[in-house]
Amino acid sequence: MKLLQTIKQKLSWQPAEDREKGQSIVLIALALVGLLAFAGLAIDVGFIFARGSQLQAAIDAAALAGVTELVPGIDPGTLATAKTVSGQFLNANGMPVSVTQSLDNSGYIYATVTPLGIINYSITATWPVETFFMRAIGLNDNVNLTRSATAAVFSLTDIYASRRVESGVLSTSNQAVFGPDICTSFGDPFSPWNSQWAPGSYSYRYRIYVPPDYAYDTVRVELFDPDSINQAENNHDILRSYYATTVGSLGALDNQTCGSAPNTSGLQQQPCLLPTGETTVVNGELRGIGGLDLDLVNPYWFVRIDENRSGNYGSNCTMPGNYTAASNTRTLYQLYYFRDNNGIAQRIDLSSYTGQVGDGIRDNGDHKTDMRWVSPGAGVWSYSDQWDGGSGNGTPLQVPVDLGSATSFEINLDTDVPGIIKDPNTGASYIWIDITAVSGASENGFEIWAGPPENSYGVPSEVNARNLSVLDPNRPNHSSAGITVYAVGNLPMNSNVGNAVDIPLIYVGPELAGETIFVSLFDPDAGATPPITFYFDSIAQSDWSLTFADGGTDPDGVPANSRCQFSNTPRCQNQWVDPPYQIKIPGDTSNCDYGIPNDPDCVPFYGGRLTAFYKAGRTDTYGWQITVTGLPYLVR
Repeated sequence: MKLLQTIKQKLSWQPAEDREKGQSIVLIALALVGLLAFAGLAIDVGFIFARGSQLQAAIDAAALAGVTELVPGIDPGTLATAKTVSGQFLNANGMPVSVTQSLDNSGYIYATVTPLGIINYSITATWPVETFFMRAIGLNDNVNLTRSATAAVFSLTDIYASRRVESGVLSTSNQAVFGPDICTSFGDPFSPWNSQWAPGSYSYRYRIYVPPDYAYDTVRVELFDPDSINQAENNHDILRSYYATTVGSLGALDNQTCGSAPNTSGLQQQPCLLPTGETTVVNGELRGIGGLDLDLVNPYWFVRIDENRSGNYGSNCTMPGNYTAASNTRTLYQLYYFRDNNGIAQRIDLSSYTGQVGDGIRDNGDHKTDMRWVSPGAGVWSYSDQWDGGSGNGTPLQVPVDLGSATSFEINLDTDVPGIIKDPNTGASYIWIDITAVSGASENGFEIWAGPPENSYGVPSEVNARNLSVLDPNRPNHSSAGITVYAVGNLPMNSNVGNAVDIPLIYVGPELAGETIFVSLFDPDAGATPPITFYFDSIAQSDWSLTFADGGTDPDGVPANSRCQFSNTPRCQNQWVDPPYQIKIPGDTSNCDYGIPNDPDCVPFYGGRLTAFYKAGRTDTYGWQITVTGLPYLVR
């Protein structure tokens, strides 16, 4: 303003014509002021945009770094650790302290899990940016830049649901859940409603993998013994399998009684698995010692697999004095798939079956599923009440689906699952099944098989008849045709054998070389014995394997005595193996020293199945929980 006044004073004494000529100086001065303001504004705006890009890049890196900390599970502890790591990455990317402190704002850090089990981690930060030229025109406040990012990781692993699930043979183990009224100390950490790990209703989730080259248009899903009803009969004729009699030279027939054979019970409340004697002709407990392979013979004749128990919402959990059907567990099996709805995964329910308990009050137990493989609502292709020498005849089993189900447990891939989400890399698709204990206190043992209906033609439904049929090379094929059933993250197990067996756990692709697998067991007791060895079936064990709980310090650096040690002190009853076993996947050769013989850092990795060699207790109900750090990715 002083400049303009001076100019006016100088012009006031000049002649009129000179004064008119001098007006250009005023216009130029005014224009310069405007140009300087616009130039300053442009510089400040450019500076703000540059700071915004810098903040977005830092926030993206912070989200990607933080989400991997949530792999063991989302809880206040892991979320706090994720926040700390995110703050460290903001600092490492040149962000001032004020940006890191803004993470404390309400709603700036949160994590969710999608219906598919994907962990989403969202982070927001604010940067108060100072301006320069904008202050000259009276804008003295800082410009608060706020940027957000969401990173995701799929940490839950697909755990093989069974050693023999592809063929539908029941042998060394089965799956099992307890009712919501029981105590977690019976071996199920999640189903009891008073669980400290998952209070309220909980569903075990499974993915049924359908390969891209599946040559059939229908997937038949079969459930073994989906109800928790136990038969009372104890005396049984034991028929032996094909290889046990033809190669192992065992007698074809034997008779045994629950309660007199080793480790079996004549009580209807208890399971009963009669040993067939066929394990005498298989490889010894230490693998590779002569004889037949365990998977070629039938170790047990299955009579009962459920446990009749009673409880009162987790307290006073006992075995009743007599078989009590009112304590049996009703279990819901819900089939569904995910449809692509404009880029959003939408769950579409297909069919459900709610198991019976046989108490005459909640139901009348007329489905007759005890010790049988059934496909609810799916027709009459489960044959033969007894092993009949191969005729394939017998009374068909009719098991209805729940009212309101859109389909049966046979899913037509052409008509029943429109818009099903497929893996963009492989073309594979998935059908999902949730298993939920809805009432009762007993253990419900079960299994899942899925495959083409054609491969169930003429195959018996009764478990022992099916075992003999599938193990006989002269009988009809019962292959799943590449379909595999996986438990997602958590697998509830019941061990049927008391000797060590190889348990395939998860498939790990080569892209995960150098990442970490977290493995924990819940409540491994009842005769479970350390150590436990992990190896990949694609790598010779002499080149790479990790043995835990063998005394001293475990391979992940944790003192062995700081974890519960199965049958040793402290016992693992009602406990998780904590911290989980950390297994670094081989294949990261950056630290390899080829001068050191058998250096584990030099082992290449091309993918393979992680397998556990482990001696579980016979009739021990326990759980596997497995997560993988994985590769995080940005969602937005």
